[in-house]
Amino acid sequence: MIEQQLGFSLESFLRGILGIATVLGVAYLMSYDRKRVDWKLVGGGLFMQLVFALAVLYVPVVGTVLEWMGKAFIKLMDFTQSGVAFLLGPLVTKSEGFIFLLNSLPVVIFFSAL
Repeated sequence: MIEQQLGFSLESFLRGILGIATVLGVAYLMSYDRKRVDWKLVGGGLFMQLVFALAVLYVPVVGTVLEWMGKAFIKLMDFTQSGVAFLLGPLVTKSEGFIFLLNSLPVVIFFSAL
């Protein structure tokens, strides 16, 4: 059984830094015009991501709002699944197995229209 660690550790911090550096390195290497990379913009984006992550972790109101938004999103997805079941009937039932196109495409169309 795998132990679940709670809290902050140097290993998890270094793993996160390595992941960010890897993503930035691959993006830089795959870039067509490396001289035009705006590092100030990249740093600002990373800073905003760090602030958002800390807000989610340590500000209860932010976590509550995101949880509420997640529940609203799931409720909307339930509405789309009900509409698909009404429209296509037995083609999207669980007994027939999961048909990716019939179950995912209507959700994409619904949110695109929304």
